[in-house]
Amino acid sequence: MSDECNIDSILSLMGGTIFHFIVGIKIMWGNIAPYITSYLKQFDEDVSYHQTLHVYTAVFLGQSLFMYLGGQLEKKIGPRPTAYLGATLISGCTYLSSYCKSLYSLIFFQGLVGIGIGLSYSAPILCCFKHFKTKKGIVTGVITTGTGAGPFLAGLVATTYVNSENYPVDAETGLYDPLTSPVVGRVPSMFRLLGIMYAIIGFVGASLLMSPSDEEDEPKVESLVYSEDGEGTSLNGGGGINIYDKAMLDEEEPGSNNNTIPTSKSSLIKGRRHQRYGSRVKFTTTFELTTPQMIKDSLCWLVIALAVCTGVSGFYVAATYKNFGQTAIADDHFITVVGCFGCLCSGLSRMLWGSLADRIGHFETLELTAYLSPIVMVIYTLTVNSKIAFGLCVCSLYGLWGASYCLMPAISAFLFGEKHLGTNYGLIFLVFGVMCIVIIDGSSFTGWTFGQLNYVFIVLGFIGAGLATHIRFLTSKVKDEKVLKHHRATSSVSSMF
Repeated sequence: MSDECNIDSILSLMGGTIFHFIVGIKIMWGNIAPYITSYLKQFDEDVSYHQTLHVYTAVFLGQSLFMYLGGQLEKKIGPRPTAYLGATLISGCTYLSSYCKSLYSLIFFQGLVGIGIGLSYSAPILCCFKHFKTKKGIVTGVITTGTGAGPFLAGLVATTYVNSENYPVDAETGLYDPLTSPVVGRVPSMFRLLGIMYAIIGFVGASLLMSPSDEEDEPKVESLVYSEDGEGTSLNGGGGINIYDKAMLDEEEPGSNNNTIPTSKSSLIKGRRHQRYGSRVKFTTTFELTTPQMIKDSLCWLVIALAVCTGVSGFYVAATYKNFGQTAIADDHFITVVGCFGCLCSGLSRMLWGSLADRIGHFETLELTAYLSPIVMVIYTLTVNSKIAFGLCVCSLYGLWGASYCLMPAISAFLFGEKHLGTNYGLIFLVFGVMCIVIIDGSSFTGWTFGQLNYVFIVLGFIGAGLATHIRFLTSKVKDEKVLKHHRATSSVSSMF
């Protein structure tokens, strides 16, 4: 680590953390939704909370569609220009949103904000990976704390500026009076203030990103994983057979018919056959799958379904917690602080889940959080009248949401291989994002209250928990957690999220 710690690497790590303050801003939408919905109401009486959910999903859609392109752009023009482009879109379109007087124009500009997030999300992380080649897990943990700290800061700034007097919403409409409330009149200035703040933070962070020299950027020939006793172990193991193939090989029963297609590595071992992810069924494909091969594999769609069912409730709560809380708690400042700390929990919890996964396993950790999330959401729905219960539940739901982001990429790398992980997980995240948008947008057309919609996402959560149990059952024969530790420590994509 000492060889990697120089002024450029330290500045890049600082810059990446600072820059990520502005790429996580989408999760603070629930905090400012009442202000924006009330503001748009004066131009269109039919605007409701359910319709302004489309603004939130537009940001997420923009990020989902352009994250893969952002990684490619970073390779061509470098991390600093890519981050400058993202900061320009994020800050500029936030500022321009102050001039929007219709829902559709706001959706358009916030969609561009999402594109800026998608293009620049990976640039600081990839830059720091080149500086800290053997400490990627730690680097990712440090940088992504900014993803939670940014909306924490921006949410407090927005509410302090717009509603410093702590005016309550109307008990019947759940909105501020669009004609008389001073809160509504401050919304355009709020967008301008946030736009300027994002520009300062984004350009300062981007300016600190330093690309390493060509010599420093040369890849290492051999990677190390750490066994439980702390000793370094080569991935090649010195025996001519890669550790990944060792983990995926299973003893073949004498006299059984082997219809699998042997790989170049597995054919070296008599009486063993390739077993890609340790299930009770043997597969004819190799461990390293290309994206077209992965698409044809039913396991790919199981992983996507698991990601959607365990992750969509987090996006929903982030967008609606304030609207739901204000049905029983007439204290805008309290709910704002709860949401801001929830954003912080989302960022910090990822290091907790990663550490727990190292101890009990990635599949087991994901299963644990998958069951906890809908249980907490039931409590969240039934105890909204209690400030303490509401605050604890919101922070817990944000924190549990962080587990899906932390664990799913590493699990995807383990199941489908690391060679094509960039395109493989890019596809998984794209389908995941689109499906979450369809579910959340679809819920807005039901006309149900947020309390009623909570139960829809509780059901989805329990379905996700069942899928988590199923995928753990499929992988129960894989005991070599060193492989997953290696992915978490060194994979540029799996440790990115």
